Amino acid sequence: MSTFTLLLMAGFALNAGLILFGFVLADRQRRRHIARLHRQKDAMALPAVQRSKSRKRGPVRPTNATERFVAFFERQLDQTSLRIGVNEFLIQVGIGLLALYALAVLALGLHPITALPVAAVLTFGMMMSILNIAQSRYKAAFSAGLPEALDIFARGLRAGRPVTDSMAIVVDNSSGPILHEFSRCRDEVRMGTSLPDCLERLSARLPLAEVNFFAVSTALQAETGGNLIETMENLAAQLRERRKLRKKARALTSEARASAIILASLPFAVTLLIAVLNGAYLEPLYADPRGRIMSAAALGSIVLGIFIMVRMGKLDV
Repeated sequence: MSTFTLLLMAGFALNAGLILFGFVLADRQRRRHIARLHRQKDAMALPAVQRSKSRKRGPVRPTNATERFVAFFERQLDQTSLRIGVNEFLIQVGIGLLALYALAVLALGLHPITALPVAAVLTFGMMMSILNIAQSRYKAAFSAGLPEALDIFARGLRAGRPVTDSMAIVVDNSSGPILHEFSRCRDEVRMGTSLPDCLERLSARLPLAEVNFFAVSTALQAETGGNLIETMENLAAQLRERRKLRKKARALTSEARASAIILASLPFAVTLLIAVLNGAYLEPLYADPRGRIMSAAALGSIVLGIFIMVRMGKLDV
């Protein structure tokens, strides 16, 4: 048996081990979830004084590296609309790593040792890109629906309903991220958590300026004894004005963004056109070592220019 075959089998065994590790984490997460349910059931059977003492101790922190790893991905997935658990996510990542490794070795002809870090880097980059895109969409959808949710919440309070019932009205008339986050807040308030603490957890899950405004204004109202209805209505109006200002800034920078897209795509379009018309003309750029250095330097400068143009056309409102 050749060395190439042995290395290929070792790479597949390593990827299979990673997938098996995902299954082990899935089983551990299921066991921890069942244990938390049993602890919560036992805690509800305790007297009220003992329950308040147990709440003051705070949540249990992850101790070992595996629990911290799972907790990190739980926080990342909690900020997206991907309704999958850490176990399913890690298993899909392991399958994607195995597929990329097989593609790099069998289709591209890379050496098994070289293909392993390449597949790992590509899989990690794709994983973080998917999480970042999903988090951005989730936060944008939550910010877009927050003013209407605050109006519904304020109308429920104005009608004389308590905070829990007002949040239930928001949940009944919302969808998407607003429904998911306000359902969690409603359940936490029903379990005895104060509204400022509940909104502080919400701002920790969604680090947005709108959510911070919501949490800070509600906490100040709880400390000073102000009018919560007026606070919610004023905050909803301010968030709408902020949305209008953001759209106006996006319209003003549309020309700069269009220019950045054209300038960024122009080198690649010209390279593709030359490759179609006369492929031998570009051969020194990838066949000669000096051409590879020049190609890498040119690609790096193009990426740097794209980054600068994107930052110049972006306004934080």
